[in-house]
Amino acid sequence: MKRLKAVIIKEFAHILRDPTSLVIVFLMPLVMMFIFGYSINYDLEKIETGIIDFSGGDYSGQLIKAFSNNRYFQVQDLGARFHDPVAEGEKLLRKGELKEIIIIPSDFTQKLRKSLNTQVGIVIDGSDSNVCNLIYQYNESIILEFITRMQPLEKLISVNTKILFNPQMKSSTFFIPGLVAILLMMISGILTSVSVTREKESGSIDLIFISPLKSIEIIIGKTIPYISVALIAGIFILVFARFWFGIPIQGSLLVLLIFSLLYIISGLSLGILISTISTSQKTAMLGALLSTLLPSIMLSGFIFPLDSLAPVLQWISHIVPARYYLKIIRGIVVKGASLHHFLFEGMALVIFATVLLTLAAIKFNNNRKQAK
Repeated sequence: MKRLKAVIIKEFAHILRDPTSLVIVFLMPLVMMFIFGYSINYDLEKIETGIIDFSGGDYSGQLIKAFSNNRYFQVQDLGARFHDPVAEGEKLLRKGELKEIIIIPSDFTQKLRKSLNTQVGIVIDGSDSNVCNLIYQYNESIILEFITRMQPLEKLISVNTKILFNPQMKSSTFFIPGLVAILLMMISGILTSVSVTREKESGSIDLIFISPLKSIEIIIGKTIPYISVALIAGIFILVFARFWFGIPIQGSLLVLLIFSLLYIISGLSLGILISTISTSQKTAMLGALLSTLLPSIMLSGFIFPLDSLAPVLQWISHIVPARYYLKIIRGIVVKGASLHHFLFEGMALVIFATVLLTLAAIKFNNNRKQAK
């Protein structure tokens, strides 16, 4: 027992001498509990819905009110906003600013007054099959209630629903492009998170400190090789997704490449920053996992729609690069969206990359001065 006691005491001493790992070990479960506790919400709120009312009659107005007065829908009148509401509505669907479009034909009210059959057209963004199913159910509930109030005209109204972008409702079509974003961020962050700490542990960092290179040159020089590695990994993942899971890329490969480079640079810059702060490779790797994997999975829209997150988590999600790249890659791969659809998201990635690279260079320069 004395020998066993000595081993136990020694192991506890080793654990207590590494407080950084202890903080990460206890912090990660707390962060996961906080995120899961506030993010797991399968109800959709504020479903961006565009309505095109070609009828303009009493009955169509009642149908619009039925959607507008429901807390799950955020209705906007496309007919009042655009000269060609159908074409503009499709653009908004591709961009991800609308989840569905409801089209009321010009003879809707007139036919109901004459007791003739009429239809309502609904186009739903089917890129996320789970969200699409929920929207379909919400629509059914509202329209059923509206039709019930229309007695004895309820049998005259039918609904024609079209699922856009993913008519087969395959979950893999939505999740695999998102998985590319998660893997790229994880690979980029982990690869570079140990680049400076490896030099610290081996002692070769002192040779870099006394070199004539500027700090920003060293940071950029360390980042560029990893860009190539991460980009090759991203291409490999997309090729595998295309030929194994049968997911075609609807949009431009060149546009996807441009945005992917910006995203990879953001991830690598974050990894470099973590590396300049950390004192060991183990700490750097744990820090990279905590700052890249968890936020990218939970706070980007990968699993849970951003609208279903708690307000504080929605605010935090704005500083997660994966939030913007997820919208880009799903828009290009699934919807065939173009470069001009994602100018805001591209600018956000440029800002992330610039700020993180600058912070990494400043921190590295401070370490350099302290070493001298």
